[in-house]
Amino acid sequence: MNSLIETVFFSEKRKAVLILLFEKGPLPIEKIKSKLNETSVSILPQIKVLIDNNLVIQNDGIYMLTDLGETITEKVSPFVKNLQVIGKNPKFWSEHDTSEIPEHLFNRIREIVDFEIIKIDLRSVYYDPNPVINEYIREANSIKTFITYYAPEYVPVYYERLMAGVPISITTSDYIVGMAKDYRAEINNLLQLDHAELYTCHADIRIAEVTVTDKTLLLVLYSTAGSLDYDFLASKCPSAIEWGNELYEYLKNKSVERKEI
Repeated sequence: MNSLIETVFFSEKRKAVLILLFEKGPLPIEKIKSKLNETSVSILPQIKVLIDNNLVIQNDGIYMLTDLGETITEKVSPFVKNLQVIGKNPKFWSEHDTSEIPEHLFNRIREIVDFEIIKIDLRSVYYDPNPVINEYIREANSIKTFITYYAPEYVPVYYERLMAGVPISITTSDYIVGMAKDYRAEINNLLQLDHAELYTCHADIRIAEVTVTDKTLLLVLYSTAGSLDYDFLASKCPSAIEWGNELYEYLKNKSVERKEI
């Protein structure tokens, strides 16, 4: 077993070959070289190691996984891809609290394939237009937001989108709803719209924001020290949006629908 662990994990090229054959099926060497951007000199010795360990076989110039290779790669591939996502910005993941993301979703963090981290300057957030709103929310055709911090800059944009007929679902804390009591009549009127939803969560959930639109996922986590630093993880990848939808529904299901405040 130690030999197999070394074979799989001690070479990025061998891992890449296994995952490629697992996802694409049997391939000739030219396809493998092209997909992995490798040369014969760089990749063939690694493939030979996989063959020697009964993970890959070659038949008439076509390389494929053995049953053992298929079984191992099925387990290894998600783990490796999760690490790749975290490895794109290890500072973000290590400095932010991910404990509230349910295990079944955190184990699929690989679905946030492509993302960027947008840092908002806290000194200007109440004075300058929030670039996240302008780029990711203002033109959305559907919006779901879970939020546990006060963000008044969202209000005019969400109102504009509601008036345009865009379905909006908001899940937040009783505390945040309480801060809007002065606008009770206006909010209650908006909640009469068929495409407006409001849910409140009584639990102290340590996720700052999850916003999912038809075009993007925005994720804001509290730091491991418990502070809010306005680091937005943003992704327009379809699998990330689907992942975000599942996270939003998970959080909404912990909440109670409000027809009025």
